Amino acid sequence: METKVLIISVFLSGTILFFPAGDTFAAERPLWLNKCAACHDGKTAPAAESLVEKYKTVEEFTEAVQTKGHKGMNILKGSLPLIKKIAQELGIKESQGK
Repeated sequence: METKVLIISVFLSGTILFFPAGDTFAAERPLWLNKCAACHDGKTAPAAESLVEKYKTVEEFTEAVQTKGHKGMNILKGSLPLIKKIAQELGIKESQGK
């Protein structure tokens, strides 16, 4: 019989995420999981997939976080490098001119 490992992440908001150990999502998106995923569940705030569809470049994403983001995102608003890293984790691309 094959043993399977399950990774469980519990956030302060009460959101619980389950990942098979072989799933690379958790390894590829550590900032997203630690700072964003609890609220960006598709109910409280837009899910990652809808953000990727809406914001085509890192610049658009960072501007939206800094100007339109909910007050719960204030911790990110002053950290442009952190916002850019999260955008890159989501797969949002840099603009062609950069």
